[in-house]
Amino acid sequence: MNNLIQRILTGSVYVSLMLLATTKPLYIGVLLLIVAIVGTFELKKIVLEQNINFDLYPTIALGVLVYASVLHSEVRGLFFLAVLIYFISQLYRPTKNSVHLLGSTFISLIYIYLPLALIIPIGLQNGSYEYKTLFGLLILIWASDSWAYIVGRLVGKRKLFERLSPNKTWEGFWGSVVLTSATGYVLSINGFGLDSLEWIILGGITVFIATAGDLFQSMLKRNSNIKDSGNILPGHGGILDRFDSTLFCLPAYYIYFYHISPLLNS
Repeated sequence: MNNLIQRILTGSVYVSLMLLATTKPLYIGVLLLIVAIVGTFELKKIVLEQNINFDLYPTIALGVLVYASVLHSEVRGLFFLAVLIYFISQLYRPTKNSVHLLGSTFISLIYIYLPLALIIPIGLQNGSYEYKTLFGLLILIWASDSWAYIVGRLVGKRKLFERLSPNKTWEGFWGSVVLTSATGYVLSINGFGLDSLEWIILGGITVFIATAGDLFQSMLKRNSNIKDSGNILPGHGGILDRFDSTLFCLPAYYIYFYHISPLLNS
């Protein structure tokens, strides 16, 4: 099948599934937990290419507890107990690379599980679940990538970060800042829950953070000399390839809604 057709079909299914899941906290919570677990398998592949050990199943177990503790505070004690047990277990293992092993485990928790768990708190800002806000935020993330690609293809000349991503250009980046902010304004006048200024601000923030997330994933892959994190999504690569921007944007949105927005509105 032509790669472009594969990309379109896979992208359509992906977008539809994400938007459908976002309508209910349970749906999006379960879906993103599955995404996190699959992403852990992909991250293992990446770090093993760098000859770094990876504790797959303990990482998944701790990741599930991190995910649950973000949503239910009573689970946090269990998470810290599990971390303590995991540390103690290292005393009985013959490996000489304990620092690498622990590092890859906790990077997984911070890079994958914690950000994805934040999507429900972002949707529950005022005590009720506002799925339209999440709809809009996902649209901004996808728009950021799409506008950067389109503008870069049309007028891009100056490389943004050639060492990590030779196809990204400054023209594409700044074009995306303008057009993603405009996308935010369009969301605001179509009943997506926030006022125009907030959506415009979030549009601009999204481009900066999403680009950083994309470059970070590119760095991991280049250091491991691989093209894609996996092949689960035909035409798109792996889960981490598809969610690289989202993994950075969700913490940024959480900080904005819970720490910056209250100050601006006080």
